[in-house]
Amino acid sequence: MIKEFSRCFKAAVSARVSKTETEMPTAPKAPARQFYIETYGCQMNEYDSLLAGKILESNATQTASPAEADIILLNTCAIRENAHQKVYNRLRELSRFHKAGAKVGILGCMAQNLREDLLYENLPVDFIMGPDALRNLAQLVDSPTADTGRSFLNLSRIETYDDIVPTFEHHMRYRDSKITASVTIQRGCDNFCAFCVVPYTRGRERSRPIDSIVAEVQALAESGVKTVILLGQNVNSYHHEKARFIDLIEALLARTTIARIYFSSPHPKDFPVELIDLMAAEPRFCNQVHMPLQAGANNTLRRMKRNYTREEFLEIVERVRARVHDVAISTDVIAGFPGESDADFEETLEMMRLADFDSAFMFAYSERKGTIAQRLYPDDVPEAVKKERLARMIDLQLKRSHTNNLRYVGQVVEAMAEQPSRRDASDWIARMSNGRKVVFQPLSVADALPGSLVQLQITGASSQVLHGKEIHA
Repeated sequence: MIKEFSRCFKAAVSARVSKTETEMPTAPKAPARQFYIETYGCQMNEYDSLLAGKILESNATQTASPAEADIILLNTCAIRENAHQKVYNRLRELSRFHKAGAKVGILGCMAQNLREDLLYENLPVDFIMGPDALRNLAQLVDSPTADTGRSFLNLSRIETYDDIVPTFEHHMRYRDSKITASVTIQRGCDNFCAFCVVPYTRGRERSRPIDSIVAEVQALAESGVKTVILLGQNVNSYHHEKARFIDLIEALLARTTIARIYFSSPHPKDFPVELIDLMAAEPRFCNQVHMPLQAGANNTLRRMKRNYTREEFLEIVERVRARVHDVAISTDVIAGFPGESDADFEETLEMMRLADFDSAFMFAYSERKGTIAQRLYPDDVPEAVKKERLARMIDLQLKRSHTNNLRYVGQVVEAMAEQPSRRDASDWIARMSNGRKVVFQPLSVADALPGSLVQLQITGASSQVLHGKEIHA
């Protein structure tokens, strides 16, 4: 889904100035240039769009319409082929603004992955810029005609943008909820999983200093944010100097007043026992874990270069469930990775049953340029087989999710009210500490407050959400 996150800030100033014969005429001030940002893909991309806006706004203003923009930026994703196609289609739609004089730039992982090819595909693209080159945006505003045909694609081993701290207002441009914000703590990945393009589009791992993260999170908390989501390509491998991920969590718990802390996305190998114990002990460190499985057969996991076995993965899941009360575990799973046999796929389905995931992001394998899998393995699983396997995975997971959600029917749970429902203004959306969403009827719509904790009687459940009504505490 295309996500358009922007706000146009306009001001009109009028004044009457008496003139005398001795006054010199004043040259009219050039109108401020305007930029427009459109974001595709993950939460990391949303945060990078926020950084891009922060960098540009010293010399330009953001607009909600590409028709008003001097600079149009598409911040792109490279994880799957359909993400590329969406951008190509959107560029064709934007070509009329390019012909009218707007400069169009491609940011993000697609730019880093396809590189200069994007400049020679008869597309309305003036420049491309990878995730580590956002600081160059400032010079595009200062010299608007100097950089047509340019590429900014150097990957960095040190760039974390830790000195560019977005404000509450910046965060709110990119989220519907006014009480939730995402904060990037770590960039890049050192795992080099065979299917994944991230190490080639976002570079090697590097992390922000703890003090920088604490300052941003506390500023958000003081502005009314209740929930922060810590982001990274391999978030729980966070390390800055001698500090580890658990040190960061402890610092946030001790030095900020943020009410809830989530994190995404981790790697299963980076779940030490002390991190699980901290989640079990600290109610502000939320009991929701995203643990990407990718495949359930050891043969496939080995070819994927995931560096764990199905037995080791299941041991981590069981450890988390045993220690963390009412934890919700989500996952990622790929159907049709090269070499996946029917027996391998059946093992993946069995693993999904054993792990009993509460939700899952499931995809058919899509070969990505430059990855280990593209170089070493033929994409030999037919598309029809991929689709059939994906459909079976989705069917299985929807049934598991529904069954797990039905366990809450009849219970009273505590959840944080977020915002009115888009479908029915008399309903509100709340979220439990384990991430489950509840659509509920408040005692009083007029008195419902974002960020307030409410007691909810659960009256129904689907595979996606719970339904309930507010009761007196």
